[in-house]
Amino acid sequence: MRRLFLSLAALALTCLAAARPASALNLPWFEGVAKDIGSNFACLSDPPIFQIRVQAYAGYSLLPPNRTPAVGEVFYAHLVISHPGNPCGGSAMGIEMLLPPGVTPAISAENPAFCFARVPNGPRLINLANDSGYGCPQQLSQGLEGWAIRAPLNTQAGGAWLSFQGVWHEFLIPVVSDRIQNGTKLRFKVNPDIGVNGYPEALLFVNSDVLFRTSGEGNVLSLDVCTLTPIAQGCQ
Repeated sequence: MRRLFLSLAALALTCLAAARPASALNLPWFEGVAKDIGSNFACLSDPPIFQIRVQAYAGYSLLPPNRTPAVGEVFYAHLVISHPGNPCGGSAMGIEMLLPPGVTPAISAENPAFCFARVPNGPRLINLANDSGYGCPQQLSQGLEGWAIRAPLNTQAGGAWLSFQGVWHEFLIPVVSDRIQNGTKLRFKVNPDIGVNGYPEALLFVNSDVLFRTSGEGNVLSLDVCTLTPIAQGCQ
């Protein structure tokens, strides 16, 4: 199974062309359950074909083999969204990250946010940070319920992420907790249409093991959208 590796030390996309460090640890994800969000009738279908509009799940990074993050330790929350539905015009998705008390975004030069899309023509992987119509936010503003994850260059659509049938999105946002978390909810809000909201979530566990922790330098994250078959162009 091939994957695109992202470095926690902002070595992220060099892994597309360079060998992964021998000492690097591949950080696994702790995932929540996928949620169906919204529905639609397939565009121009006759008789009408009823479809799920989008599906999404949330998770966060662990340390191998399955160690939860510690208090004060930066880890990554991620959101994966698929678009099985085919509404005429597609979807303009609003996204927010809803964090439990004590957990805050921790975006920095060393730990940037990442935004990717897998599109069906190819299929191919798009780094939205390099896309002139989207970008990837390195600062989060307050949304209606949580931290808004808006496309900074898509000002005409209010920062929405446009999607259509067969497209996948994956967002990775660094966060940190200042206290123990014992099964609180790390949630995202996905809003693909007016009045349509879904809340994919994962139970968050953060421990107090702040001593004898190894540095996260050189550890790598993998993209779930790069495990889909056929493997998208741009996934390594």
